[in-house]
Amino acid sequence: MPLKSIVMAFVLSGWLIAAVVAFMIVAYTSYFGVAVVGVVIWFLSARVDQDRDGAVGAGVTPGFLARQFRARADMSDSERQALRSEHSQEARTTRLFRYLGVAMTLIGLAGFWFYQL
Repeated sequence: MPLKSIVMAFVLSGWLIAAVVAFMIVAYTSYFGVAVVGVVIWFLSARVDQDRDGAVGAGVTPGFLARQFRARADMSDSERQALRSEHSQEARTTRLFRYLGVAMTLIGLAGFWFYQL
């Protein structure tokens, strides 16, 4: 079996586990679970949005940031435009998931509130 199909099977099984966990949260907690899943999506989209410009974490040193800044300064105009286009596409996708998280949170909290009345 090729390596790509093994990797895809591993990735899809991870998504299946995440979907089952999300389903169980919603099944046991009803609308409040929808709000919790929305908050998780909202948090993850914010995290991805922060990571867009480079590495974030404990291993960031001033020398690493200087090399990253120098590499961006040495880019040609076409490379800079391609990078800007890539960042724009990532920002649109992140914004879509952020709105999805906000909508799920609001729907979940409103449904929980109406269900409790």
